[in-house]
Amino acid sequence: MKSVKGFLVATMIGIASVASAQTVLDYNRQPTAEDDAVFIKHHFKENRVIPYHHLREADVMWMKRYWQKIDLKQKLNHPLYYPIVPIKDRKSLSEVLFQAVVNEGSITAYADDEFKRTLTPQEVSAKIFSVDSVQDFDINTGEPFWRLDTIKVESRDVLEYLLKEDWFFDKERSVMEVRILGICPVAYKENQATGQIEKEQLFWLWFPETRPVLANHETFNRMNDAERRTFDEIFHKRIFHSYITKENNVYDRLVYDYKRYSQMEQLLEAEKIKEEIRNFEHDLWEY
Repeated sequence: MKSVKGFLVATMIGIASVASAQTVLDYNRQPTAEDDAVFIKHHFKENRVIPYHHLREADVMWMKRYWQKIDLKQKLNHPLYYPIVPIKDRKSLSEVLFQAVVNEGSITAYADDEFKRTLTPQEVSAKIFSVDSVQDFDINTGEPFWRLDTIKVESRDVLEYLLKEDWFFDKERSVMEVRILGICPVAYKENQATGQIEKEQLFWLWFPETRPVLANHETFNRMNDAERRTFDEIFHKRIFHSYITKENNVYDRLVYDYKRYSQMEQLLEAEKIKEEIRNFEHDLWEY
C-alpha cells in the first residue's frame, strides 16, 4: 500500500512539474519577447471562434434585418479603436482587418453588403492608398516643384464600422438572438479637390469569414489584464455600443432618409426601433 501511495505522489509531482514547465517562464539572463509577463500565454495563440447554436429554419418564428453603426469615438468602443499604432500584444480592429485583407489575403473584400462582387487586390489598394501631388521647394535654389505623395488610410482614420445583422427568435431554445452577417470599416478621408473631410466605406467583409482572424487577436480590458477578450468575443457578447441606421422596410430607405432634420431625431428613431425589439421579445412571455 505504501508503495502505491509513493507511486501516486511521484506521478502527481511529475505531472505538476510538466504543467509548470509549460506555463511558467524561465528567467534567463537574456529575456525574450515572451518574457515580458509572469507566464507564457497560450490561450489566444490557439483560440477558436465561439460556435453558434444549431439553427433550423423551422425554429425561426420571427426574424428581421438591421444595419447598425459603431461610433469609435464612444468610450465603450475604444477597445476596437486603440492602439492607433500596433504594439507588442495588441492591434486595433482596423489594423487586424487591413493586414488580413491586404497583406495576407485571408479575408475577401466585397464592394457592398450584398456580397456579390468581390474587390480585386488593386481595387482594395486603391481604397487604402491614394496618390496626391504636393508642392515643395528645392533646398538649394528655392524653386517650387511638384512631387507625388502617397497617402495611406491609417488606423486613426477609421472612426466607424457598419454592421449588417439578422435578429431572430429561436422557438426551440426560446431566445432572441442576433448574428452579424457583414462588417464595413468607414474611413474619414480628405477630399483632394475640396479639402473637406468625408466618410468613405472602404469595403464590406462577410463576418463569418473574419471570425477566425478576430478570435486570435485580443483587446484591452481596463479592469483585468489577465482576462482580455478577443475581437470575436467582443462582437459575440455585444460588448460595444451601436445605433440602428436602417431596418428592413418596403421602401428600402435609411433612417436618415425620413429623419433628415437633425442627428438627434435619427438617434431617437434608432432607440425607438430598439425599444420595439425589446417590447416584442417581452410580449412573447406571460408574467
